[in-house]
Amino acid sequence: MNYLTDMAYIAVLPSLICGLTLVIEDIRRFRVPRTWVALGALIQLAIFLALSIVEHNPAKILLPLGYAALSAAIQYLLSRLKPGALGFGDVTASFLTGFAVGSFGLMPYLYWWLLMGALGLLWIPLYPKLAKPTNSRKAPFVPVIVFAGIIASLLSAI
Repeated sequence: MNYLTDMAYIAVLPSLICGLTLVIEDIRRFRVPRTWVALGALIQLAIFLALSIVEHNPAKILLPLGYAALSAAIQYLLSRLKPGALGFGDVTASFLTGFAVGSFGLMPYLYWWLLMGALGLLWIPLYPKLAKPTNSRKAPFVPVIVFAGIIASLLSAI
């Protein structure tokens, strides 16, 4: 029994807490504070670095960091393909969420991308019906990014 591996969900709590605060901020104000993302990512980095050192396994930090960078790069490219569809806040939120989901491995990471697409298809037409009349612009996408990450991470336990 590996004590640290059994506590994998506790290790990603910084990303979960930061992600949920970003969801609230994105829904309320349509903004994603980069300082919050940076703080969450730095705390998450410190935890993964500690796990990497304790387990003598550099993959504990390198793989999640690689998945995070890939996530941000893909979202950035998608935002350039259709300007206005995704903002830079969505890119940074993808970095943070990809960092956490990537710690569970390739399959949860791939599930996360599939879930983002599926949940996004549901969220975009549903959001105007749920939003306040003054807030009925385009749907914020950080809730989709974060909740897809939560679901994909939980699916890794199955």
